[in-house]
Amino acid sequence: MGYLVIHKGEEMVRVLENLEVVGDKEKVYRCLKCGHILGPAKQDYKDFALKRTVPISKAQPAFLSSYAVKSNTFVMREYYCPSCAVMFEVDMVQKDEPQIHSIELKL
Repeated sequence: MGYLVIHKGEEMVRVLENLEVVGDKEKVYRCLKCGHILGPAKQDYKDFALKRTVPISKAQPAFLSSYAVKSNTFVMREYYCPSCAVMFEVDMVQKDEPQIHSIELKL
């Protein structure tokens, strides 16, 4: 999934555009923008991220927005760094669907 980088003696694996896994003994998720440690990489990083749920109409082109507003089935779940608010990921899901575990690391 990601790629391994060694920087100043520290091993890092980039897993998303703004998220990496670091650590020698215990691997943790870290924001690439601000360096904030989110939590252990054994868990889903989304459990530690700032979450925002918005209507699917936010992502629709203007000519489809009236339909999207009428449709209450789907939402977008946005995940951000709790420290600097850089976006990590967006999931488009059914409103009642549980959180998607999008990254599974073999540690």
